[in-house]
Amino acid sequence: MEQIPFDVMMEIFVRLPMKSICRFRSVCKKWYEDLSSSEFLQRHINRVSSRLDELLEQGMFPDPFDV
Repeated sequence: MEQIPFDVMMEIFVRLPMKSICRFRSVCKKWYEDLSSSEFLQRHINRVSSRLDELLEQGMFPDPFDV
């Protein structure tokens, strides 16, 4: 069986919820290192942040300061 390219695998992981990522870190040492790296964590934070901005712009969440 062929392995999934590293960059594709990381792109899949970065789209997962943090709870799943924490679980996957226990699969093996390699995954632990990859999913704990500062580069990966920063990519995940950026993705979550940009996704939240998109949802706010679409009006999916009410503005808490709009009284």
